[in-house]
Amino acid sequence: MSKDSVKLLNFWPSMFGLRVHYALDLKGVSYDYQEERLLPNKSKELLEANPIYAKIPVLIHNGKPICESLIIVDYIDSVWPSPHKLLPEDPYEKAVARFWADFGDKKLFDAGSRLIRAMGEEHKKAGEDFKWALMKIDEALGTIAPGKPFFGGDAMNFADVALAPFICCFKAYQKVGGFVLPGPEEWPNLYKWVDAVNSVDAIKISTPSPDKVAEFAEVIRQRVIGTA
Repeated sequence: MSKDSVKLLNFWPSMFGLRVHYALDLKGVSYDYQEERLLPNKSKELLEANPIYAKIPVLIHNGKPICESLIIVDYIDSVWPSPHKLLPEDPYEKAVARFWADFGDKKLFDAGSRLIRAMGEEHKKAGEDFKWALMKIDEALGTIAPGKPFFGGDAMNFADVALAPFICCFKAYQKVGGFVLPGPEEWPNLYKWVDAVNSVDAIKISTPSPDKVAEFAEVIRQRVIGTA
């Protein structure tokens, strides 16, 4: 357990912030948590800690702020390498883990956001893009770690931590976004991965209720519809 001063600034529905929770909890790091209210005004501490983007999450370690979720997870992995490294030592395996983490940002998050916010043809395209992204993740799991539950094999790695926060949003994508999630017979690797992630005790600590996430997504969608 860490005796350092560690504090996380975050807003609870943020999948990006959840990555940081997961990394800290998997490492067994003790930390303080500050819930941020992004509207109408951001806190002075957040603005001072992240003056460039003024966004969550921000990790403050011994008074020094680190911003951007994947950069924070990388930092956590470097400062607290035990009980196991999230980024593999092998350069190729490390590159693969980084690729799929980045894929989550560029493909899965983008399509999921459009599922919640878009309408008409744009919404239909979002559903197609989201399904394609999940299909690619299912394929990758079967190729990178065949027979294993995680991208990291028997334990979660950098890619797992980056992608795992999407799991608690699946209900929102279905209930609010109208996405029809194919069954395990079509995506066996994805379902195995979801079950494995959900069974990790460290993941359970900070994961919000899927019902609560769906309720928040509904609020977002109604706001978008109201301004359309």
